[in-house]
Amino acid sequence: MKSIYLVGFMGCGKTTVGKKLATALNCQFIDLDEEIVSHTGKSIPTIFEEKGENGFRKIESEVLKKVSNEDSIISTGGGIVTRPENIVFMKQNGILFYLETTIETLYKRIHQDSNRPNAVNRSIEELNTLFISRKSFYEKADFTVSVTEKSSKDVSVEIINCLNSLR
Repeated sequence: MKSIYLVGFMGCGKTTVGKKLATALNCQFIDLDEEIVSHTGKSIPTIFEEKGENGFRKIESEVLKKVSNEDSIISTGGGIVTRPENIVFMKQNGILFYLETTIETLYKRIHQDSNRPNAVNRSIEELNTLFISRKSFYEKADFTVSVTEKSSKDVSVEIINCLNSLR
């Protein structure tokens, strides 16, 4: 099995779905944000504060390449797609799934999360602007799966069905 990369805006459920999917497929789960923290010894907000978003994206790209391997589910950060080379890398090394939902759902989940430096204390309008700027990148995924009003188990089953259709 190739690597499975989960992409989508922060708060769409990549980590939750990724863990369920890894259990169902009996393979390794990798949370890219956790790997970045482990690699740098610093929290995501601290990296953003010290190096800015561009510095963070550089580290994120490096860690993506280090942790990617077959038979793994990789939950990526919401902005990983803003570097086109990351999309190319993920498509060459696996299958991309875009976990899609509404900005209203995302806003409820993330606007007060201090671990999300691009979201904390932003208005829904500000988050929507960021979401719209990334949406066309997310849509380059091999599959789009709506997560709106679905359980993580239901989303996992839908992804498995997509994978089975490739065989």
